[in-house]
Amino acid sequence: MVFREPEAGWWEAQTRATVTVAAIREGDAAWHPEMVLSRLAEIATDEALLVVFGSNARSAQHAMVADLRCRLPRHEVVAMRVRHRHGDLLRDAATVEQLLDTGTVPVVVTPVSAMHDVTAEIASYLRADRVLRVLRTLAGAELRQVWGRNPAPSLS
Repeated sequence: MVFREPEAGWWEAQTRATVTVAAIREGDAAWHPEMVLSRLAEIATDEALLVVFGSNARSAQHAMVADLRCRLPRHEVVAMRVRHRHGDLLRDAATVEQLLDTGTVPVVVTPVSAMHDVTAEIASYLRADRVLRVLRTLAGAELRQVWGRNPAPSLS
């Protein structure tokens, strides 16, 4: 029996896209929204992006979602309401993963009080590469990395 090793290009194609999770509170999104939205759109064109949006409004439809749709006409932006319930959160995380796999930009809308827990659990489930938060600055607002996955150690 002969086993044939796949070509080098096949291995490169198997590496998954970088997954970035941006955790944004509604109040932070209102602080220089132009800067925040343009950065999110920039990230979404190069990487798989999940936005976890902390809002106490009951609707999953927010101006930020509409603005992202306008800025990313080649991407589907889907808002989904998620509460922090351990039994359902795994199912919700799997739905988010399916959306990311199809090139969709999911916006998970969750209560502000649950935003950190939802972000941590979904980012862990997805094995996200980094988590970003809005940092208010004198010049406006920017997305800063608050957590990043360490690259796998080299086996050589």
